[in-house]
Amino acid sequence: MTRSVSDLNTQKLEKIFSIVNWSLIGVMVLLNILWLLEPKIFGNIVMMITVVIIFVLALLHGYRRYGIKNIAVFFAITAVVSNTFEAVSIRTGFPFGNYYYTMSGPRIFSVPVMVIVAYFGMGYLSWTLSLIFNRQLGKKLKGLQVFLVPFVASFIMVMWDVVMDPIAATIKKTWIWENGGNYFGVPISNYFGWFFVVYVFLQLFTIYIYKFDKIKSDTYYKNSFWTQCSITYGIVGFTYIIQTVLSNSNKEIYTATGLISVFTMIFIAFLSVISVMNSNEIRYVEEKLVTPDNEAVKSFATTRN
Repeated sequence: MTRSVSDLNTQKLEKIFSIVNWSLIGVMVLLNILWLLEPKIFGNIVMMITVVIIFVLALLHGYRRYGIKNIAVFFAITAVVSNTFEAVSIRTGFPFGNYYYTMSGPRIFSVPVMVIVAYFGMGYLSWTLSLIFNRQLGKKLKGLQVFLVPFVASFIMVMWDVVMDPIAATIKKTWIWENGGNYFGVPISNYFGWFFVVYVFLQLFTIYIYKFDKIKSDTYYKNSFWTQCSITYGIVGFTYIIQTVLSNSNKEIYTATGLISVFTMIFIAFLSVISVMNSNEIRYVEEKLVTPDNEAVKSFATTRN
């Protein structure tokens, strides 16, 4: 079959996106190596650069999967919901608890813009890992999956906060919990609040994408496309192992969060890679396309199942 110029251009563009994403992941790995070698030089900038890299990677990956309009909607929903609840909690204590930010940079209603950026990037990674675990690779969500995918993704997102918050708040004072808390200075309400907020914006996006997700019958996603998100999430988890290794004080907090990271974030990332490799759904094929007149698709669907 002769490929059209449009198909060739699309394939070339997708290859460029793949190269860029893997390059970004490579930069994250390099930064972590430099952090281990020269902690005094790179210790203060690695995490900030990592947040920006994940944001860009999520945009590019989301564009490839959902298109520019839909990933823009994902960002808009995430930004509005997360910023609203963050601002409300700063003023009222609901849903996270009473706290305030000390980090520099532009803010929207007392909430640093970098926080919104982090919500989107990690939210998208968590969403994609949930798609992997729910066997929804390249599919339009339907039925129970419309609620199950955001529910599982919320747990995956909160795993990150369980590891991150004691270090960022209690040790580095990036934000301050006014009344402290039982989990290394962090209130338990923070984690239930996180789960609630993340579930709200992911569920809203799920309802939206349920109606507006458009997938061409010949769309193909390689294993590596999905594992980009798995590996990125795992690298984030590994940064807390590095902090444990490099720590000279607050050993209890660093050791605990590093250990938790191994058995939550890193394990989840590893498990998601295995799930992708064992998946029968790498290519999306609608049942209605499996007809006697489409032997190639029929054959593919048969061999994958």
